Amino acid sequence: MIKTKILKPGYTQKEALVLLLHTDPNLNLEDIEEVYYPYIRLRYLINVGKGRFVKKLSKFSDCIIDRVSGSTYESKGEPEFEEVEISEEEALEINTPLNECYDIGHSFSLKQYIGKAKLMFTPQMQIIEEDLFYKKFYIVTCTDPSGNIYYILVDAVDGGISVLDHEKHIKELAEAGEYQEAEKVMESIEGEHRLIEEKKN
Repeated sequence: MIKTKILKPGYTQKEALVLLLHTDPNLNLEDIEEVYYPYIRLRYLINVGKGRFVKKLSKFSDCIIDRVSGSTYESKGEPEFEEVEISEEEALEINTPLNECYDIGHSFSLKQYIGKAKLMFTPQMQIIEEDLFYKKFYIVTCTDPSGNIYYILVDAVDGGISVLDHEKHIKELAEAGEYQEAEKVMESIEGEHRLIEEKKN
C-alpha cells in the first residue's frame, strides 16, 4: 500500500456510471476499475527585483507536472487533498523523477511568466510549496453491439469523460515487440464505436 494524498474526488464509482449513462443511455457498461495518476504541484515565488515598479511584477506561479508523461499545466486556486492509502497495483508507475520535475517546472513557469510580463531579463525563482499527490480516474469497460470491447476514462474529480487512445497503446506494444498483445487490442476494438465527446460539469 502507498500512503499518499489525492485530489478530493467529486464522483464515486456509482456517480461516474450514472454520468456516463446520462451522456449516452445506450452504453453497455461491463466493469469499472480505479486507477491513480501521479502528479507534483510546485508553487514558485517569482521575484523581479526591489524597485517600486518592478516589485509590482513579482508574483506566485503554480505548476502541475504529470509524472508519467512529464506534461505541464498551469494551476489556479488551492487544491483540496485527502490523505489515503492506495494499492500499488492501482497506481501508475512514475516515469519522471523529482530532479526532472524541478527542471520542467522551472522552465515552464519561467516561460509562462516572461511571456505575460514581457520582461527582457530573467527573474529570480524559488519553490515555496511542493505537493506530491495522485488523482483518481475510473476506467470503464464497455462493449458495442458487436461485442467488441473498448474503454472510457472518467475523471473522478471533475467528471471529464474521454475514450482511451487505443491507437497509441497498439503502437507502443508493437514497438516493444509485443505483437500478439497488439493484435489482441486491435481485435477488441474493431467495429464502430460511438465516441463520447469530452464533457466537464
